[in-house]
Amino acid sequence: MWNRYVDCSCGGAGSASWRPAPDLGHAALATPDVGALLTPVALPTPVASLTIVVHVVGAVAEPGVYELPVGARGDDAVRAAGGLTSQADVRAVNLALQLGDGEQLVIPRKGETLAPAGSRSTSGVSAPRLVNINRASVAELDQLPGVGPSTARAIVEHRERHGPYATVDDLLAVRGIGPAKLVEMRAMVSVS
Repeated sequence: MWNRYVDCSCGGAGSASWRPAPDLGHAALATPDVGALLTPVALPTPVASLTIVVHVVGAVAEPGVYELPVGARGDDAVRAAGGLTSQADVRAVNLALQLGDGEQLVIPRKGETLAPAGSRSTSGVSAPRLVNINRASVAELDQLPGVGPSTARAIVEHRERHGPYATVDDLLAVRGIGPAKLVEMRAMVSVS
């Protein structure tokens, strides 16, 4: 670096000249030890979901999709759905059965028989029948819990205007569907 100084020793007539700056070496450029200032922080580990979503249908007071704690039993799902109706055939269902995420609990009415839907059908649990939101009609969508005719029409109109849904979460862009309604619908719909 060069510094400029003015020499004023000549009776008022000054002259300007240049000289090199003194060498300070590397001592003046000391940097702090950043590593000593940092403290390691443990990042949170992902936690497994503490809830499951089940669909309760048949002879219950309020059929629908319910969020229950992991480990919930058929009886817990029935209670969430407002209890059994007087037409419920309780002998046809194992209410002590532990439920899994995405399952459907079917409570048959007296005299009604359950259609075989896999190894757990005798207990009242069947595999969920998903509604493909990219192909379903207004009438099919209207059968979903929490979806009425106007929301069903909005789902179809949005699909026709914007193309097929890439994920179930895309339903949040539909007028009338918010996070709570999506939770209610999630276990019942698919995009393929």
